Amino acid sequence: MNLNQIINQKVQSAFEKAGYPNAQLLVRLSDRPDISDYQSNGALPLAKQLKTNPRVVAESIVSHLKEDAFFEKVTVDGPGFINMTISNNALSEIAYDILSQEKSGYERLTPPKKVVLDYGGPNVAKALHVGHLRPAIIGESLKRLHAFAGDEVIGDVHLGDWGLPMGLLMAELSERHPDLVYFDPTYEGEYPSETPFTGKDLEVMYPIASKKSKENPEYLLKAKDFTRRLQNKEKGLLALLNGFVCLSVSDIKKMYDELGVSFELWRGEKDVHDRLLKMVERLRLNAVMYKDNGAEIIDAGVSKSGNELPPMIMINSEGAVMYAATDLATIEERVEEFNADEILYVVDSRQSLHFEQVFNVAEKIGLLKKTTVKHLGFGTINGKDNKPFKTRDGGVMTLRMLIDMATNAALDKMNSGEMGRDLTDAEKDEISRIVGVSALKFADLMNERMKNYIFDEDKLTSTEGKTGPYLLYAMVRMKSLLEKSGETIELKKEDIPVITMPAERSLLLRLYAMPDSVQTAYDNNAPHVICDYLFKLAQDFNLFYHDCPIKDASEAEKKSRLALTKYALSVALKMAYVLGLKVPDKM
Repeated sequence: MNLNQIINQKVQSAFEKAGYPNAQLLVRLSDRPDISDYQSNGALPLAKQLKTNPRVVAESIVSHLKEDAFFEKVTVDGPGFINMTISNNALSEIAYDILSQEKSGYERLTPPKKVVLDYGGPNVAKALHVGHLRPAIIGESLKRLHAFAGDEVIGDVHLGDWGLPMGLLMAELSERHPDLVYFDPTYEGEYPSETPFTGKDLEVMYPIASKKSKENPEYLLKAKDFTRRLQNKEKGLLALLNGFVCLSVSDIKKMYDELGVSFELWRGEKDVHDRLLKMVERLRLNAVMYKDNGAEIIDAGVSKSGNELPPMIMINSEGAVMYAATDLATIEERVEEFNADEILYVVDSRQSLHFEQVFNVAEKIGLLKKTTVKHLGFGTINGKDNKPFKTRDGGVMTLRMLIDMATNAALDKMNSGEMGRDLTDAEKDEISRIVGVSALKFADLMNERMKNYIFDEDKLTSTEGKTGPYLLYAMVRMKSLLEKSGETIELKKEDIPVITMPAERSLLLRLYAMPDSVQTAYDNNAPHVICDYLFKLAQDFNLFYHDCPIKDASEAEKKSRLALTKYALSVALKMAYVLGLKVPDKM
């Protein structure tokens, strides 16, 4: 149980005692914390239903709430709002029972779901760039949020490994090394155990091949032919593709590891090809799919706004399978193999039309009988000119560059003495990586998912304002206080924070508010809500640290304030984990 539930029970009891057992409670945190802690608007709809004065109804309820020593003050405000202020003793007494719980008072009120989260979406043989940051870290945070809320979550990276980009790579490789056995359809021997190229070779070749295909129609036709032959499962080309994937996945995993991003599944478009072929045959037999100018398409119905959507192309006029078709087959796989209740796609908002088509067709052919599908779009990362973020010379900002920029900025702060005054050089190197990556992630996650945001590299590692380092610094300070006192984070029944100062009360109330923030973030798939909560928690703790010193306090005050620090650190670390932020021991 959490504080919100306790308040609801008490208000429910008061409504019943006043003769209103079926009233709608509407209890929530107060919009005016300077006036009260919690507020109930339940008297207003009840009075409207009874055709009476809402203040009269509210006063009758308040008369019963005033009898409960749990509340310090209960008043009626405005047309009938009930304001409730909790007593300091009550706030202290429930601390252990709520905050020592595994989830610090969070309780799920609905049955758990099985969720497949599709995020990351890197393409084989392409270097990860700034555009890959958001899906990776938003997706990872949502996976952790859903798991915290009690869902069974499967994260799938969903590699781009089957379409024209693979054909382009093969076309370029065949021009550079035409004698490779992969290109001989009559070859019957074993293919090389080690590829005659590296991941870096692939990253260099792809943009060259892409440029050639735009300038040379014959080169494009060659690439399309390789794509068709690959999708027809020509043995040598499949072996070549496996080499592409192995090299790329190895490099991609290293980069995602640095970001603290992981996946349960490392599948790609090619993994559903056999399933897709069977699906195509069924759709042909059922006449759902039909030919148009040599392509095979399916009508996609109307959009949410009521406009007719373009038909969805399953197979193009050259006979190659299209991206939408593999997405459709992947939905079927996730429904049948994982029995998914919900499939969430963390993909750029500019792909919204594509997902409307795919979801409509999935519904049309009966894939979504018990499964909900959602596209969780996100905005772009822009520079200070409000254009897509690039390097200083206008080139593509790779993810490697971005991570190094954040890490070096953190290291510069440490070397300048702004952070890390008592750290060794080795500690500075290690901690700068932790701080830099956490700063990068928080700078992204604190923004509403659907909105574009401006990346401010100057503010990135600031220890002031709403930044990752500000949060980390507060948590490191909590750790340091406990370490110097000889205390651990282990919470005990006798750890009772006694409220003697306003800052203590504010911090304790903030800790009790965590379940509401988690539920709001979960309901809206909105990591920025957790960012807001954690920032406010850090602010409240820093005020507590300033106003309620521990070193020169009495033994009773010291014990109480260390207990409150333990509770604050426990909750803060849980929320930092949900966001995917790693917290150093020093800073």
